Amino acid sequence: MAHRIVGQPIGRLDGAEKVSGAARYSADVTLPGLVWGKALRSPLPHARILRLDTSRARALPGVLAVLTARDLPDILVGRRMFDMPLLARDRVRFIG
Repeated sequence: MAHRIVGQPIGRLDGAEKVSGAARYSADVTLPGLVWGKALRSPLPHARILRLDTSRARALPGVLAVLTARDLPDILVGRRMFDMPLLARDRVRFIG
């Protein structure tokens, strides 16, 4: 039995748009009132958070809010078990 599909190239419907630069991505869309967010990630694999000084970030022009774990309710997340805080509060346990 000959296979006519396995091992054959597949054409992409959006391939020409992507390689030509004509494709639009979500980052290309600007809406009224749109704001951007940035998450600061830990460079350390395991550490205690003693304090966070957000004053310099809050003072930057255009900054609407600076959120830390203390500003949010205790929301737990995870893939199988919801046992990790949304944002690190007292400890970081991995890089990123």
